[in-house]
Amino acid sequence: MTKFIRLKHGEASFTLEERFDDVKKAANPSTEGEFVEIKISNLKIDFTKVIKEQDGKHQNASAEAKRSSREETQEVSGSKAQSK
Repeated sequence: MTKFIRLKHGEASFTLEERFDDVKKAANPSTEGEFVEIKISNLKIDFTKVIKEQDGKHQNASAEAKRSSREETQEVSGSKAQSK
């Protein structure tokens, strides 16, 4: 069965919250703590690319749609669905 992968490229701001039991570990940026929460804001999608996966390898499906973060739908070549 053929599978397709959608890749969304863009920008975002985030806040990652981690919990530590030692102030020295928390102050060291390379130390990983216990994950608590991540908040993503200012999400902007620059473009979306669809690729065809075949036998574990990726192939370009020649379907790339440029859009702004405000657009909710896109058309992919060969799609029977209509965009709003």
